[in-house]
Amino acid sequence: MKEIGDRLDQIGNERVHFHLREVAVGERRSRIRESRQTGSVITQPDLYGREEDKERAVGFLINDAVNCSGTSVYCIVGLGGMGKTTLAQWVFNDERVSSHFELKMWVCVSEEFDVRRLIKAIIESGTGKACEALEMDPLQKQLQNMLQRKRFLIVLDDVWNEDHEEWDKLRYIMECGSNGASVVVTTRLKKVASIMGTVAMHGLTGLSDDDCWLLFKQRAFGSQREEQPNLVKIGKEIVKKCKGVPLAAKALGGLMCFKSEEEEWLSVMHSELWNLPEDKTSILPALRLSYLHLPVEHKRCFSYCAIFPKDYRIEKRKLIHLWMANGLISSKPELEVEDIGNEMISELYWRSFFQDVVKGFDESIFSFKMHDLFHDLAQSIMGDKCRTMEVNDVTLAINLLKRVHHLTCTFSHQFGRIIGIQIPTIPSTQSLRTFMVLTNSTVNYDTDKNFRSLRVFDGGYNTHLSSISSLVSNLKHLRYLNLSHSRIEVLPDSICLLHHLLVLDLTSCHNLQKLPKQMIRLKGLHHLYIGGCYKLSHLPPYIGQLTCLKTLTNFIVDRRKGCQLDELNHLDIEGSLQISNLEKVKSPLEARFANLSQKKNLKRLDLSWHSNENESEVNAKHILDALAPSTDLRWLNITNYNGTHFPHWFGKLTSLRDLYISRMKLVQYIDNDICHGDLRRSFGCLEYLYITNLPNLEGFSRQEVGNEMFECLSTLDVDECPKLTLPKLGSVKSLNVRNVGQHVLKSISNLHGLTRLRINGDDNIQELPIDFLTGLGTLEHLEISNFSELKCLPEGMFRDCSSLKSIKIISCKKIQALPESFRDLTVLESMKLVECPVLKGFPSGLNQLISLRTLYMSGITINWFSASSYGCNLCASHKLVVLPEALQHLCSLEYLNISFFLELATLPDWLENLRVLKELYIIGCPDLESLPMSMQRLTNLKKLSIRYCPKLEKRCEKGKGEDWHKISHIPDVYVSHITDNIHIGDIL
Repeated sequence: MKEIGDRLDQIGNERVHFHLREVAVGERRSRIRESRQTGSVITQPDLYGREEDKERAVGFLINDAVNCSGTSVYCIVGLGGMGKTTLAQWVFNDERVSSHFELKMWVCVSEEFDVRRLIKAIIESGTGKACEALEMDPLQKQLQNMLQRKRFLIVLDDVWNEDHEEWDKLRYIMECGSNGASVVVTTRLKKVASIMGTVAMHGLTGLSDDDCWLLFKQRAFGSQREEQPNLVKIGKEIVKKCKGVPLAAKALGGLMCFKSEEEEWLSVMHSELWNLPEDKTSILPALRLSYLHLPVEHKRCFSYCAIFPKDYRIEKRKLIHLWMANGLISSKPELEVEDIGNEMISELYWRSFFQDVVKGFDESIFSFKMHDLFHDLAQSIMGDKCRTMEVNDVTLAINLLKRVHHLTCTFSHQFGRIIGIQIPTIPSTQSLRTFMVLTNSTVNYDTDKNFRSLRVFDGGYNTHLSSISSLVSNLKHLRYLNLSHSRIEVLPDSICLLHHLLVLDLTSCHNLQKLPKQMIRLKGLHHLYIGGCYKLSHLPPYIGQLTCLKTLTNFIVDRRKGCQLDELNHLDIEGSLQISNLEKVKSPLEARFANLSQKKNLKRLDLSWHSNENESEVNAKHILDALAPSTDLRWLNITNYNGTHFPHWFGKLTSLRDLYISRMKLVQYIDNDICHGDLRRSFGCLEYLYITNLPNLEGFSRQEVGNEMFECLSTLDVDECPKLTLPKLGSVKSLNVRNVGQHVLKSISNLHGLTRLRINGDDNIQELPIDFLTGLGTLEHLEISNFSELKCLPEGMFRDCSSLKSIKIISCKKIQALPESFRDLTVLESMKLVECPVLKGFPSGLNQLISLRTLYMSGITINWFSASSYGCNLCASHKLVVLPEALQHLCSLEYLNISFFLELATLPDWLENLRVLKELYIIGCPDLESLPMSMQRLTNLKKLSIRYCPKLEKRCEKGKGEDWHKISHIPDVYVSHITDNIHIGDIL
């Protein structure tokens, strides 16, 4: 009974912790509706930072909506306090909108989407009179009679409804207006916009700090109060806390209105928003309304996100695992826990709790961020239970309150970069559930800690543990263990005592040679990550007995018992799987027992042979035939295959988006006999194709099937395929080719839909085909690099390139001139010439390049120490002595960069002809002694940067250099000092 009582007390405390209160439903709804009522009258006198948003919305209503079939619904979406209502008010009251619509109505919807109430409210807003009708039928007819054949505008402000049927009940009544009739909806929820909107949603982004300052200043100083310089400086720092949210700027400005002492302003500047009094600021209460709409389980999971620092990019997979480890996700009979977590993240995203989403190869959410104000909300909910601490070189110990359940350590940028980080002393505690380190530096641990209740141990990057066994022996309840990027060589047997372990992450443990033999004791293990563990030669035997396993990133085939492919048979692997050492597969029967075709949730598959020298091509083909994956596969990589033909199942991968094939000596055609040569049926969804080191590949198909081949392919990457001829592929937009022969270069014009082309040459090609780029009228971006023997470009090369916007020519050391057809590039906007030391010939008529805004010329040569090294030597060209005179005719040039020419001694007087030049960069020209007098006549020049030019630096010293008077009119002048370090990032 005592245990039950204690548990009930704990539940009671959780009720308080998650702000659950007993409130009569009617009373609560009424109170919230009254407090959040809005109207159409403008309540914010100035529309700071939303002019473009207003013009976009007004433009749609008065121009685009007329072309929509039926009543258009335009949704404005943003988190609480972002200014959705204010924007809608300004749009509603715009003169153009008022004259365009015959009838305008405004209704504040708020939480309760009561269709009967809303119909009545629309009628009352449109007529200006109270509506007497009480029943639904007369209300519907009255509204339709009012809207019939009229161009009307209805604003539905602050909508929360996620029920399709309820919206349909209202929508169909409004489908009676004339062309251009529109509804504007404001909502915090992307899900609402997806249900109600008929056009793309209008997402509101944060205001700039400058616009937030204007809002803040309006409240803090008003029109009567003097703006004291010291308070203004502090106020601009306070404004940075707003992170672009107008409500936050207004609320903080209102808070400071009656504070006149500098100490008071500094106190607010140094405080977190969640520590400020809520009765004085409306920021967190406004956001908490979104939180209160969440189901209880979502509330727990959202508030847990406070463990991450602000602006941290959160990986979806990791967050779900952390939720699982802490027991925050309840299981359901029909769904796996991971699936529930995935749905929860999608729901939180659609409700605007998460933003800045990055999608993975399968188009699902991969990572995201949380707005700083939502982070403040999560922290205010968690209180003392969650602590994020920044550690530096003077942090000797971390003091924890007994209530702390989750601890995250971050490290200042430079701390530990060279010698590594020693985790400060942390007192043993029974309450700690999560311990996480976020850093890119080496981390050293003293593992003699007693964290008996720990569920999550995330050691951070490059972890160095004094004893893994010691760590494991103290963590009996551990569910999530992340040792990725650590230096461990052998994982101890004691890891198998972690019977509750759900996730084991050993990603990129490059020194790891062995896993414990008894890993099959970890019966509850769901996820095992061993990608990048290159020294692992085999897996523990009988890993197929881990029947809960959902993630196994790598399966390393071995001939010993229990390490063969049949171990995969009954595992329902999801996500990604790499199978390596396929040369050790004994027979096609063994390969078939891997049962890949039944793994419907496997989306990414990598098949590789470590060595194929001793394997017959027939055996290799039969092995690959037997490894047929599910037709749901989206990403496939095959490496070192020794067969001549691809397997029959190639023609059945109808969901495949990405295909990588590499290091295959015998393959001549991709399709061969599959689907009778009809690649359109084989790869109907393929978008990305990467082909490298297929020395005998001649084509994609033995039979040319025209433009239907690969009808969705948008990106093609070809490397080391000297015999390949490209077919006609009208869908391809981007082509990257490296180390290829004339066959590929001659057939590039077959890709007549190209918009981007990158060609990386080799030492054997001395000239490009005469008809190079013929017919490529859609090409917009061109890069040519590393043709060391190429002396010139074909004369008519650019004749058809009427859409070309940017050109890069890099490391073509013998190229001497650009062809005459270059001057025909009238839409060219940017040109980059790097390491072309003898290029001096420019065609006449460069004044025809009326769109060229940017020119970058550099003589730099970069010699990397090795392929895996970050070190390099930088050399500069000795060739260029004067700038080519033809450049003076580039009348539209706004940006000019001249870098690393050792013998460039002077700049010409004709620089003054570049009358619209706005930015000039001169870098690494040690012989350059002075600037021409004509610099004074560059009146549009806004920025001048001079770096690593020692002679010129002295003459341009501010106020006293001999050339200072020539450049003193330029607003932004930067002149480096000789002692400044040179950074590779500044010059690439």
